[in-house]
Amino acid sequence: MTPIRSTVLALFCLPLVAGAALAGPGYQQDRKELESVMNDLIAWFPGVWDSYPQIYYEQNFAMPKGGVHEHWHRTFARINAPQVGEVVFYGQVNVDGRDGPIIAGSQVLYKAVIDEKLGAVNIFGQGPLDPEKYENLHERPELWGKVQMREPSALNCDFIWRRDGAQLFGVLQGNTPEKQKYGPGTCAFISKRSDAEFRADAEWVLTPDQLWLYDNNWMADMLFLGREDQTHIKLYRAAPYDCSIKDAKGTRNVKAYDRGYKTKVVSKDGKDLELLVLRAEYPATSGLQDRLRLMISDTSAKTTLASADAAALAPKISLGAAGIEASCKLSKTFEPLQKAK
Repeated sequence: MTPIRSTVLALFCLPLVAGAALAGPGYQQDRKELESVMNDLIAWFPGVWDSYPQIYYEQNFAMPKGGVHEHWHRTFARINAPQVGEVVFYGQVNVDGRDGPIIAGSQVLYKAVIDEKLGAVNIFGQGPLDPEKYENLHERPELWGKVQMREPSALNCDFIWRRDGAQLFGVLQGNTPEKQKYGPGTCAFISKRSDAEFRADAEWVLTPDQLWLYDNNWMADMLFLGREDQTHIKLYRAAPYDCSIKDAKGTRNVKAYDRGYKTKVVSKDGKDLELLVLRAEYPATSGLQDRLRLMISDTSAKTTLASADAAALAPKISLGAAGIEASCKLSKTFEPLQKAK
């Protein structure tokens, strides 16, 4: 795959709960608690995450003032890379869904360590050396022992994680007082590449099922990553589904997922339509309710022709309309990203 964007993605980005402190929880967290935070990071980070439920909500129910957020399909995996560290994660972002290209700069190696002086789990993040060699690294264990951080001696920011109630709260922060001159929860330094000041204001909040990201980056006081409205991207943990589809072109089986999988289908009268598999928080009689839906839509007319509804993580969901039949069953495996074009 060829990256479509030269944006340098930093690590980071807003909380699931309003009112969280800028620099994260301020109370003391002892060694036992920090080991618990590390264990939850190991358990919660790895997986497949997608922001399409947020996109769907914004397009159909409530548009933010700053417009629809970007569609990110984000993958994290713990990898065995002792040359980098004991606890190492690899992450990347594919734009516009699982089959989209990798966003340039989004490939990151994360080394997590317990730092009792900071009272936090510190995650050092940096892109890999020769990133084009390590696309979809989580699926290529033969390369785990070879990958290296780009320049580990040049890390300027700590990414400190603590527990805050039922969630884990991570904040980017300069690793010296001078690099925190814009306050706790920020990182600023002079870029070696441009001789201009780089500044980041970034927070992540993680639960077993959601990852909310806020990340604004400036270079020479110009915002080059993030949003002026300072709103967050909401990522939701995805589950795989195996779908059988029958339409005017025949029958086929596909590997899908429940956070915005789309495929083209053809009606009995030859019209091109779209099949969408989407588990999201839909408006209900009281607030929002997490449901799984299978939908057939005419994207040119922006109309949904038929929809089936089931509980979140339902073992099976089926739909028939316009000469199209689709049935999806909860699965254990995703389609490999390395097959994406």
